[in-house]
Amino acid sequence: MSRPSRVAAPAPAAAPVLAADGVTVGYRDRTILEGLSLPVEAGTITALVGPNGSGKSTLLGALARVLRPRRGAVLLDGASLAELGSRQVARRLALLPQSATVPAGATAWEVVEQGRFPQRGAWSMLRRADDPVVAQALAVTGIEHLAHRRVAELSGGERQRVWIAMAVAQQTDLLLLDEPTTFLDVRHQLDLMRLVGTLRERGVTIVMVLHDLNQAARYADRVVALRDGAVVADGAPADVVTPALLADVFGIDAVVTPDPVSGRPHFHAR
Repeated sequence: MSRPSRVAAPAPAAAPVLAADGVTVGYRDRTILEGLSLPVEAGTITALVGPNGSGKSTLLGALARVLRPRRGAVLLDGASLAELGSRQVARRLALLPQSATVPAGATAWEVVEQGRFPQRGAWSMLRRADDPVVAQALAVTGIEHLAHRRVAELSGGERQRVWIAMAVAQQTDLLLLDEPTTFLDVRHQLDLMRLVGTLRERGVTIVMVLHDLNQAARYADRVVALRDGAVVADGAPADVVTPALLADVFGIDAVVTPDPVSGRPHFHAR
């Protein structure tokens, strides 16, 4: 009698590197997210999309510890983010907010250099070994020619790239970006999204808020659509960027076709 064949057990799912676990987040007496859970797998690009007011930036703020959940927890490698020290978090996680305050008179080099302090400590002097890291961050964001220009004198798009370079110089393995293509022209938007792809290839886990659904579909491994503070779709771009979702979440009558370059879904409004 033949023995029954053995079926290999499925490999256990990798623990998320970052996760919202039943978080409720709001501002004063207004609740934006309620009981929301979202695990983030290491080495992936996750795009958060949705209409204005859907809770995208609020969720990113909670993941970055900018906003403290009223209930639930944000976990970094399984540990509560609220219980970790600021320097410990800054060594693992970098945030590019929608807007940032420019230090008076600071040059691009000096701003990008700030990204090195989590590696050294607030009271430590930067070392010569930090200079190549700063230079590389300026180079990969295409602003090495602006190194000695004052940030206050730069255009909005140039300033945005300075802040991105600072996050790159921080050399964390988690990068959170809130609408990173704001103020950028089309060419620099493409450059930035390609940079995001390059960082992913280096093992960086990226969560970003995007308004451009076609960019999200082309560059993200996973698209999470939010509406009214809840996740309404979560999966691969082809499973989320569909005519039904566009109509339901965004009120758009559209067709979705494969992008001729990437093969990813690309929507066209009717």
